[in-house]
Amino acid sequence: MVSFNRVVLAGNLTRDPELRFTQNGTPVCGFGLAVNRVFSKNEEVDFFNVSAWRDLGERVANYTKKGDPVLLEGRLQYRTWEAQDGSKRSAIDIVADNVQFLGGRSDSEDGAPSGGGSSAGRRGGGGRRGGGREEVDINEEDFEDIPF
Repeated sequence: MVSFNRVVLAGNLTRDPELRFTQNGTPVCGFGLAVNRVFSKNEEVDFFNVSAWRDLGERVANYTKKGDPVLLEGRLQYRTWEAQDGSKRSAIDIVADNVQFLGGRSDSEDGAPSGGGSSAGRRGGGGRRGGGREEVDINEEDFEDIPF
């Protein structure tokens, strides 16, 4: 019997990533991902819990924040536990194997890049953490001298 467990999702982080360490010192980063689903003029949002382990988890924790767009590849993982009231609970989470930071590159307050992977800049007023970009009016007559 053939088995295949692969997930590819693009969406925005729903909360700041939380970096924790196992008892053995292995880093694991947990974050939420919101993915828009559009069908026949209706739009819904699906929410997923994601974990990223080791170096990948540290990179996600250090270079992303709530609202950042990412593209991730990973696998589904089913888990069960017993709640404090004795009831049995279950969930399906995503374990990330690869995370691409989307939305271009913007320097944060501490100088670390908050994006990566794409050459397109962030839109919407010049950065998220008080960046000093200003709007510039472009006059098309300035481009008449360009030979292409």
